[in-house]
Amino acid sequence: MDAHALDTFFASVPKAEIHVHLIGAVPLPTLIALAKRHGVPLPYKDDPAELYERGENFDRVLKTLKLIATVMRDADDFRRVAYDVQADAARCGVVYREIFWNPTDHITAQNIPYEVAQDALIAGLRDAERDHGIIGRLIPSIDREGSPELGLQMVEATIAHPRDETIGIGMDYLEIDHPPEKFWRAYRRAGEAGLRRTAHAGEMLQPARNVATALDLLGCERIDHGYTIIDDPALLQRAKDAGIIFTVVPSNSTYSRVLKGQDFLTVHPLAEMVRQGLRLSPASDDPPLHHTDPAHCYTAMVTTFGATLDDCRAYWEATIDAAFVDDGTRRAWRAEWLSAFDAARAKLAAAA
Repeated sequence: MDAHALDTFFASVPKAEIHVHLIGAVPLPTLIALAKRHGVPLPYKDDPAELYERGENFDRVLKTLKLIATVMRDADDFRRVAYDVQADAARCGVVYREIFWNPTDHITAQNIPYEVAQDALIAGLRDAERDHGIIGRLIPSIDREGSPELGLQMVEATIAHPRDETIGIGMDYLEIDHPPEKFWRAYRRAGEAGLRRTAHAGEMLQPARNVATALDLLGCERIDHGYTIIDDPALLQRAKDAGIIFTVVPSNSTYSRVLKGQDFLTVHPLAEMVRQGLRLSPASDDPPLHHTDPAHCYTAMVTTFGATLDDCRAYWEATIDAAFVDDGTRRAWRAEWLSAFDAARAKLAAAA
């Protein structure tokens, strides 16, 4: 089946996305408009689209994320960004989205207090829900390149300014030389306060023990990425037995770089995760920077990594199970969304 037909199919079914980064999801026109509003020069030579190129070695994403943070300078910017990223996702059938954001980025770049940024983001999420029917929730995320003390400060700010839309904490940015245990105090404090917990681990060719540490020491309920789990047979079996859910990114930059030119179906760890039958939740991560969207990441699971439509249905259900929502909502989504998946799939088969 061709990719266009699959994109249309996956976009037609209501879904959740639980692994996307706020500033990594900013549409290019929004970035340009905010830069123009504040007189911020953008470092491209000929075409603004160059800003969202991934580079010869797929090495520009983290740098671009820091750049985008510098053009978000007041509450209205945060409101607009939240609205625009949600409007984009709604066009792909997303009706519920959990969004990572890094408060320390904005404190460092523009000295914007946590509570100011949070409330402006929530205003944008609520406007998008009103206009597009997409629910948004926030996961403040520790920048693991910072100090343990900064991570703990971020968690304390989250606890001090509770909002219904803020549901847990995460951890992201460069995993190399920044293992999960660096932030064990921050995660323990978050758990004491009743915040849900997840973390990027096993993403950037880092050892599988990072996945185990995130589960056992940090108390994570799901794992973001987790690809190196395939290097540890015992941990892999534990994940299968326990039904641990991994939010995976088919367009992950690290493997796009190191495996460039090779057959992903043979050598990519995500293809092995598919073959092993792990519970997966495909996600777009930084959609415009990765040149993808929340529907196309499912298409890539089929066309690049060997997943079947039955697998994708299971991923739909895994995403529902991994979402930080109440059981009643989960049951309603299972009934509605999986029925919609089956109906759309029947139409797809008839058309084929």
